Amino acid sequence: MPSTNNKQQGMALIMSLVMVVIIAMIGIAIAQQVTSGRKSSAVHQDHSMSFSRATSGVNEAEFVVRQQAYHTDALLNPDTPNNLVTAAFASDTWWQDNNNWTSAPKLAVVTDSYGNALAGQPSYIIEDGGVDSGLVLGAKVPKRRFLRITSKAEGEGGAITYLQSYVAFME
Repeated sequence: MPSTNNKQQGMALIMSLVMVVIIAMIGIAIAQQVTSGRKSSAVHQDHSMSFSRATSGVNEAEFVVRQQAYHTDALLNPDTPNNLVTAAFASDTWWQDNNNWTSAPKLAVVTDSYGNALAGQPSYIIEDGGVDSGLVLGAKVPKRRFLRITSKAEGEGGAITYLQSYVAFME
């Protein structure tokens, strides 16, 4: 008479194989999540780095504007020879075309104290926004000159950030 124990001897092998397959699938899923998380973290790091570098370009340009705004040479006035500003571009979206950055007049590259370009090559352009003659007709009031600063920088992985800042000062 066959015992019921003999019928279940193969069942332990099948159950252990099923458990191994389930554990392997869980391991593969966890490995994919870790890989995806690392990629996402690298992209976030790259964007953060390019943003930080573009911010350094805006900060440098704003420092130059503060330094030159009331300087006797008036280097922020587009009519002055060797000025620091370029005429306003025809399009508000000029900065989206990389060719405009390579051929832009008055492009300034941010450098360290030794004159070396910073990582990510942060650069900026200061555009002349014109002069506001004042709101009071017939009264002599100081005029405001408007400037638009556009900065561009790259991250290690190729992310590119563009930042703009608007500055006004009295002439």
